[in-house]
Amino acid sequence: MRKIGTALFCLILVACARPSDGPSASSFYDAKDPATGRDIPVVRLSQASLSSAPPGQVTYNPADPGLSIFRSSGANDTRLRQGDVIEVTIIDTGEEGLFSSANSRTLPLGRFTVDATGNVVLPFVGKQRVLNSSPEALQSRIVSGLKGSAVNPQAVVNVVDRPGYAVTVGGSVHNPGRVPLSARKERVSDAIAMAGGALSAPASTIVTLMRGSRKASAPLSRVLAEAPQNVNLLPDDQIFVQDSAPSFTVMGAFKSTGEFKFEPGQLTLAQAIGRAGGLLDDRADASQVYLLRNQVTYAPVASSNGKLLPATTTVTNKPVIYRADMKDIATLALMQQFQMANGDILYAGNSGLVDFAKLFNVYQKSPNLPAASPPVAPSR
Repeated sequence: MRKIGTALFCLILVACARPSDGPSASSFYDAKDPATGRDIPVVRLSQASLSSAPPGQVTYNPADPGLSIFRSSGANDTRLRQGDVIEVTIIDTGEEGLFSSANSRTLPLGRFTVDATGNVVLPFVGKQRVLNSSPEALQSRIVSGLKGSAVNPQAVVNVVDRPGYAVTVGGSVHNPGRVPLSARKERVSDAIAMAGGALSAPASTIVTLMRGSRKASAPLSRVLAEAPQNVNLLPDDQIFVQDSAPSFTVMGAFKSTGEFKFEPGQLTLAQAIGRAGGLLDDRADASQVYLLRNQVTYAPVASSNGKLLPATTTVTNKPVIYRADMKDIATLALMQQFQMANGDILYAGNSGLVDFAKLFNVYQKSPNLPAASPPVAPSR
């Protein structure tokens, strides 16, 4: 009798801490919001508002200024800089000028690079200090240097390459690297397009602009939709494009677990479970499938007179748990309408028999529990 009592006592202790791969079904109903201490609601899928399900995309606070903090009129500086390549052409309209001939009165002098000291060496006029000078100012100096050698000289200076007048585009684009700027005052979207475009959809792409020590980010969809976000670029700006495609995580008694990515707004709960391979037949309790979501909402702040304050919102995080009973055929129909959201967690619990089998296995292997006596053969 003592051995039987000891065995029962040990079984009770083991049952109190039965082995499991995750939370039990009852623990979901006892979950607390760590921020507020309040109960996290568990909503059956049949009671969920399918129309209010958020799309799977990158969300942002509308009050966040994003890239609009970088206000500039664009890269319209025509002054010459170190590394600029200029093309110089001399024209002499006189009949007996130095550059006049029977065939042509135009002499291309060639291309010249502004050196590290800000100078260029030109034929006939020698070394010229051009740093921070405009092409028009250099033309006048060339004409002045040719007087006496030419009857009526004219000069044309064109900037053909500005290696230092560019921005860097990196990250999830087809052709990362340096992108040149011109007098057209390129914007963020122009630079991304010149880099071959983003590798991911605009709604799931984050654009970060770095200018000196300042940095700001915004979704590409917002950059394309809001003109203040699509700011003009300046030389040496850095743009980093990040693929932030929405994803959901699968845990528990599914055939495949881990993180799965999906296109924005194009994945239902039924498709997500299918992406994970479905439930494990020998483990899962089909009536205990849970979806954990952190619902983020942005609400404008109203003043005392009821008017909305500009660029002011409150951010609310509200966790919620949805339960899907896949043994109910009506639930399977609803799963085809319920949209997944970015950051969702899918969890399938074990059936009671699975946990009992684990408990029995622990009991069999425990050295402190009495071994079962072999059956005694009946006497003849």
